[in-house]
Order: sequence, then structure tokens, then C-alpha cells
Amino acid sequence: PWFTGGPDSPGTGLFVLAIEPKLLDPDFEQRMKDQLDRLRRRYGVHIPGRSRAEAAEKAKARGITTSRAVVQRISEFAERYSA
Repeated sequence: PWFTGGPDSPGTGLFVLAIEPKLLDPDFEQRMKDQLDRLRRRYGVHIPGRSRAEAAEKAKARGITTSRAVVQRISEFAERYSA
């Protein structure tokens, strides 16, 4: 809904502040990872996106596994539609 009017207006304002934590603490990213790991291990806290992020890191490090047939089809597609 629109913030300032209309029948669905919540009658409130909106303020957004964005901060780049690394500007204040270069180690922020590592400290945050460590804290999230502690919360997950100690209390079983679910960290949204964690499994997807881990899969992406593994794919970056090891690549992905696929069949030769898929590679062949991708290559044919690339040849057909490349400029």
C-alpha cells in the first residue's frame, strides 16, 4: 500500500538506513560467520540460506558434475546461438 494515503495506508512512515559494517570493522564478516555457527551448533538455530550458500561455495571450489550428454547439448546450443 501507499504510505501516505488510500484505504490501505498503514498510517506510518518509513525510514531505511543502510550501513556497510566492514567500514567500521574489517573483521565483521568473519565474526558474523563465527556467531552464526555458534548459534547453529549450540542452539540448533536455523540460518536461512545457509545450505544454499554452502552448496554455492562447494560448486565454486569443485565445479559441478554433469553428464557428457548435457555438456554436448549446451555446446551445441552455444554454437547455434552465439554471435
